[in-house]
Amino acid sequence: MPSQRWSTLLWLLALALVGAAAIIGAFDLRAGPPGGLTLVALALVFAAAACWRIGVSIRRHVRDSQAWAEVATMQSLLERREALLSGIPAPAAAWDRSGQLLFSTVAWRSLGLSADTPPTQPELVLGSPPRLFVVEAAQQPSGARVVFLREVTRERQALQAKDELLALLGHEMRTPLTSIKGYGQLMARQLATVQEQVQRLDALVADVLDSVRKEAAPLPLRREPLAVGDLLRSACDRFAAVHPGRHLEVSLDAPAVIEGDADRLSQVLDNILSNAAKYSPADTPIGVRAFIEPADGRRVRIEVTDQGAGIAAQHLPRLFDRFYRVPADTGSTTSGFGLGLSIVRDLVEAHGGHVEVFSEGPGTGSTFTVLLPIALPLAEQHSESHTLASA
Repeated sequence: MPSQRWSTLLWLLALALVGAAAIIGAFDLRAGPPGGLTLVALALVFAAAACWRIGVSIRRHVRDSQAWAEVATMQSLLERREALLSGIPAPAAAWDRSGQLLFSTVAWRSLGLSADTPPTQPELVLGSPPRLFVVEAAQQPSGARVVFLREVTRERQALQAKDELLALLGHEMRTPLTSIKGYGQLMARQLATVQEQVQRLDALVADVLDSVRKEAAPLPLRREPLAVGDLLRSACDRFAAVHPGRHLEVSLDAPAVIEGDADRLSQVLDNILSNAAKYSPADTPIGVRAFIEPADGRRVRIEVTDQGAGIAAQHLPRLFDRFYRVPADTGSTTSGFGLGLSIVRDLVEAHGGHVEVFSEGPGTGSTFTVLLPIALPLAEQHSESHTLASA
């Protein structure tokens, strides 16, 4: 470097001036008493000292400049390293052996995570709406701990949707399969009914697959005029075949036509009747009533009443929620997914109707009511009341 060369030249000049001063001083002393040459020698010595000091100062400044240059280079490298690590798109952070934070990415800080200590949970739920992250940590030989967060929100949602679909499919298939089993015992006399249930199961599976392909879009309804009395009589006949020995007390006073899907409404009635049989003693009757709503005359009211376990008041508002089941301490020991009544509600509401339940509490039985809009009153006004008992 130029500064170092100048420092070396000044040191050499100082040595030369000292040498010249020594030679002049020695010559003046041999010539006699000290005179003007001695003063010249002293001046040369002072000049040499000045050159020496200037050279030392230049060398010191050179060292300081080199040190600052190294500091600036190191600072630049650290800033580039910080920018590179912070720019990693995944949430990541690292701590040293003593627990001091080494770095954290912008994605990590944007999640509002604490940088004091590494997370210890295997999974984290963050934000609103909640996002699920899996914590992946690695211990370095130096003792540093690096933590990455991998988001699995969509994967978990897909797994949950798959589980719900399988549960729904299993429950939806159970009712027609149960009917097939019952009619199979009466195959010689009920072959037509078995065929009907097989076709219904085939249509149900097709509808479920269609709903999956359309991302859980509502199932289409094949609407047609339906006589309420015919719909209920068919449901009672199916119940009698599937539940031998159970008694039905039927009262039909609903001379009206509704517009709806016969298969879906049959599914509603089968579920409610099956639910009444499931939660009531086998030796108690089940009441089935149908009449036109007296308040406005525009709706038909279908009631299914059992004398079973009953329902506590706190469970009534949630009884039609998906996957909700009345806790076992109320006396119920039956198993299931808690899907049947939610399916009943969805199908009734799809027909423009309403479903509700009433119970005075445990041990008092329950009444499930389906209200459906009337499309056309029947010309013939008649009522029907009888008791059915399956053989």
